[in-house]
Amino acid sequence: MSYLGLAAGTLLILAAVRYKVNVGIAAAVAGLIVAATSGGGLAVLTASLRETVVEPAGLTLLVSIAFITMIGNIMNVSGALDGITRGIGRVIRDARVVAFMLPSLVGLLSVPGSSVFSAPLVDSVGRSLGMSREQRVTTNVMFRHGWYYIYPIYAPLLMIQQISGVPYRAFVLPGAIAALVVFALTARRVFRIGPSDSEEANTGSCGCSGCSSAKVSVGAGVTAGNESATGFGAAISAHPVWSILLAASPILVVLLFGVGTPMNFSIATALGALTALLAAPSDGPYPREVLRRFREGAICGIDWQVVGTVAGTVFFGRTIVNSQVLASTTVGTGYSVSVLSLFVFGFALPFLSAFIIGSHLPAVGIAGPLLVPLLSGLPNPAGLVVALYMAASSGYLLSPAHVCFISTVQYLKADVRSSWRMLWGPGGAGLLLGLVFWAVQVAVNLL
Repeated sequence: MSYLGLAAGTLLILAAVRYKVNVGIAAAVAGLIVAATSGGGLAVLTASLRETVVEPAGLTLLVSIAFITMIGNIMNVSGALDGITRGIGRVIRDARVVAFMLPSLVGLLSVPGSSVFSAPLVDSVGRSLGMSREQRVTTNVMFRHGWYYIYPIYAPLLMIQQISGVPYRAFVLPGAIAALVVFALTARRVFRIGPSDSEEANTGSCGCSGCSSAKVSVGAGVTAGNESATGFGAAISAHPVWSILLAASPILVVLLFGVGTPMNFSIATALGALTALLAAPSDGPYPREVLRRFREGAICGIDWQVVGTVAGTVFFGRTIVNSQVLASTTVGTGYSVSVLSLFVFGFALPFLSAFIIGSHLPAVGIAGPLLVPLLSGLPNPAGLVVALYMAASSGYLLSPAHVCFISTVQYLKADVRSSWRMLWGPGGAGLLLGLVFWAVQVAVNLL
C-alpha cells in the first residue's frame, strides 16, 4: 500500500509540473498521500511537518529562500543591477570578458527568467564581437547558469542540502570542475567567429545590413544611464569599482556572513535584504528612495511560489524518509541497492525531469526524496547526492523548455534549433562529467 501511495504522489507532482499547477501544493498533497498510506500515519505526518517548518534546519531554509527572492527583487527595483553592468562596462575593456561577466552577474539574482535583463546587453556586446545570434543565445544562457553547479545561495542547491543533510563543501570541487568545463567550452564556441557569423553580426536589430544599430562599441548599453546622479550618487558613479561593489553589496554580504562565518544562514540573508534596501546610490532624497524600495521591492518582493515549492518538496521528502517506504526495499526484504536503482533515481530521473520540465527546483524536489532513503547504510553516500544535483543541473542547462533559453531566443530572433544544438557542446560535457562522477561514486559505495 505504501508503494502505491509513493507512486501516486510522484505522479501527482509530475502532473502538476506538466499542467503548470503549483508544484508546492502538489508536493504537499503528495506528502499527505505518502503519510496516509504508510504504517506510521499520523506520526509520520506530524514528524514531517515539524522537520519542514518548525525545526531549525527546515525553518532556516524557508526563511533564507524568502529573503533571497526578496534581495533579487529589491536589487531590480533599486537599479543595483544596472549599476553593476554600468560599472563593468567602464572598468573592463576586453569585450569577451564583458560578455562573460554580464550574464554571470545577472545570475546572482537567482530569479527565474531574469536572463531577459542581460539579453539586451549581451546582444550589444556580442554584435561588437561579431557573434551570430545563436552564439549570443549560448553566451547568455551558459554564462548565466553554469554557476549554479556551485552557487551557494541557489534555491535548488540549498534544498538538496536540506533533503539529504550533505554539506555545501561536498558540492564545491565536482561542481567547480563542471562549471569551469562548461565555461571553457562555451567560450571556445562563442568567441570563435566564422565568416557567416561576422556577416550576420553586421546586421542590426532592425534587420538592415550596415544600419547604425549594428555599430556598437564595447560596453554600449552598459555604460549609459544615471550620469545625471547628484550628491552621493554622483560620487559613487565617478568610481566604477566602488559602484560595482556597492551595487553588489547585498550578495556579497550574504556570501561573506552566510558562507564565510558560522552565522545562521537566514540571518545572513536578512542582512543581505537590509543591505539591498540601504545600499546603491540614490538620485533623489535618500529616505524617500529607501521607502520606495521597501514598498515596491521588499513588501511584495518575496516569491511565495518558490518558497511554497521548496516547503512542499521538503515535506514530501521527509514523509518518504519517515515512512521508510523506500528504505524497506533494502532493509527487511534482504534486497541490496543495485547499480540500476542508483542510476535511475540518482542520475536518469533528475536529468530527465529537469530536461523535460525546464526547471531545476522541481527536478531536484522529485528526485532527491526518492534517492536519499536508498543511501542509508552506504559508506560514502554524499557523492551520490552531489551526482544527482549535477545531473539535474545538466538537464536544466540543456532543456529546450528552459524559460531563459526560450526568452533569449525570442529576444534575439535566433534560430531555435541551431541555438539549442549549440548548447550541447558545453552542456553535454557537463553531463558527461556528472556521469563519470556518478560512476566513481557507485564504485566507491558498492564495490
